[in-house]
Amino acid sequence: MKIPFLILNGILCIILISCSRNNTAIFNPDATEITGENTPSQLKYTSWVDSIHKQPWQWMYGKYSTNYTDGNRSFGFKTSIKCRKDSALNALISVASIPIFNSLASPDSVYYINKKDRCFGKQPISFFESLLGVELSMQNIQELFLGLPLGFKDSMKYVSKFNVKGDSIYVSATLNGVKPITCHYGSSVKSPRLTWQRIFSLEDSTELNIQYDQWGKHGLMDIPSLIDVYITSKKQNIHVILTYERFELNSPQDIYLQIPDDYAPCK
Repeated sequence: MKIPFLILNGILCIILISCSRNNTAIFNPDATEITGENTPSQLKYTSWVDSIHKQPWQWMYGKYSTNYTDGNRSFGFKTSIKCRKDSALNALISVASIPIFNSLASPDSVYYINKKDRCFGKQPISFFESLLGVELSMQNIQELFLGLPLGFKDSMKYVSKFNVKGDSIYVSATLNGVKPITCHYGSSVKSPRLTWQRIFSLEDSTELNIQYDQWGKHGLMDIPSLIDVYITSKKQNIHVILTYERFELNSPQDIYLQIPDDYAPCK
């Protein structure tokens, strides 16, 4: 079971980092600062971040070619994601066209099937915090694959300052909660979508850097077609490249997990 769980942990570490937070955000500018009280450009930018995160959607399906390395191991595999907003997510991992690991996540639990060892199991979402050293949220899965700002909440209260450097613009906020999280959301001034984002937890010594290198148009939304992820943590450094081969937005999906009768609980 070690290899499937290694792969699953890498994917979960990428897509399930949660910002433990309350509703207060404090900017921490570290580039050229534009100041002033509620200037039109500042209000427009704050509204832009909010509008990106609020883009309407209900369903998503994506099939990704995935390259994973952690300094000790390197894997190439396929990842299929089916998701209904805020409700359920199914992730299937295949190697050489053979499904080896299937899972179904709800907001509070993860059910999984290890096809290689013909076994199944269930864990609370909190179980993965003990493995990865970070808190977990299903919403962050959706945000990563849809190119939305991770951990962003429209109830945040922003100081009316933002940063511009070169042709890029970004927000830098510290979210005060059980564990303070620093979030940076970056964009080109010429394009109303994210080009990168950085999430950092000082307490966990975990940093997540995401670069969106290519995009495709699906309905009214721009969806990242190439996602480059770097994770630095106490346990290991991980680099994952996700390239979508197929993507569907707002097409209803069958999301379920069927456990074969002859499978036993995983040990």
